[in-house]
Amino acid sequence: MTYSIVARDADTGEMGVATQSQAFAVGNSVPFALPGHGVIATQSMAEPMYGAVGLELLQGGFTAQEVLTALSSVDPQPERRQVAVLGVNGDLAAYTGAQCVEAAGHLVGDGCVALANMVASPQVWIAMVERFENSSGPLAQRLLNALQAAEEAGGDFRGRRSAAIMVIRPSTTGRPWHDMAVDLRVDDSPDPIAALTDLLITKARYQDVVRAFQQAIDGDALTADRELELLRPMDPVTEPDQLLWRAVVAALAGREDDARKMLADLSSCAPQFVEAARRFGRAGLLPADVVERILPAS
Repeated sequence: MTYSIVARDADTGEMGVATQSQAFAVGNSVPFALPGHGVIATQSMAEPMYGAVGLELLQGGFTAQEVLTALSSVDPQPERRQVAVLGVNGDLAAYTGAQCVEAAGHLVGDGCVALANMVASPQVWIAMVERFENSSGPLAQRLLNALQAAEEAGGDFRGRRSAAIMVIRPSTTGRPWHDMAVDLRVDDSPDPIAALTDLLITKARYQDVVRAFQQAIDGDALTADRELELLRPMDPVTEPDQLLWRAVVAALAGREDDARKMLADLSSCAPQFVEAARRFGRAGLLPADVVERILPAS
């Protein structure tokens, strides 16, 4: 009742899984990922054991095929399952049970596996592999490209409703928020792939601003300010938190007039973020005298 792709970026070692379905909240049941070890998609009449226990087996040193073999041997109804497993070293395995609803099948490509059931035709999983192999850029974007190709080929014949994407690092740092590079889902939407694409763009911009804010308060405000100048201006209505961080960076870089104007824009539509700037000063993240100079007049 779903189509998915698991894949690895040969250059970065990142691994990812992306999925789309007419079912509600597909991201809650199909994709599984464990940084440093691998990703799994389990669908059709999905059995979460393949995801949760499968990741534990990958962590324990099992190959992708060994994971599938071990779990299907204890599954009372493996013929209802459709599963793809990708290990950190790039080993791939996939399975489509005989009782998966047509059109159902999978295709192993170069560093990826596409799998689908209850879709318009076999061209759905073929199109995913072809689009992934022939696209470039960050892994997350290539995965979304593959989902879009599946939709163009007919997708889930019942329609579309939800989508999800996960991308993980090939090794762990002990910082889960860093090791899980992307973890986004759209649970209920008339166009879930477009919504997921918008979220991915928003996430990248958000992380750029947060990274620059951290860099500035850690002592390198000039570099952070130069990097943020390359982005489009932050919108005080839709991005008030980002505009606040932008103002802080500008102030720390010596551009207090510009910072004051940004906070003035915030004061008219999101005054709570001006108060946040004041509290940054009290927390010691900004010099108190700088805060007083950039705060808009009451």
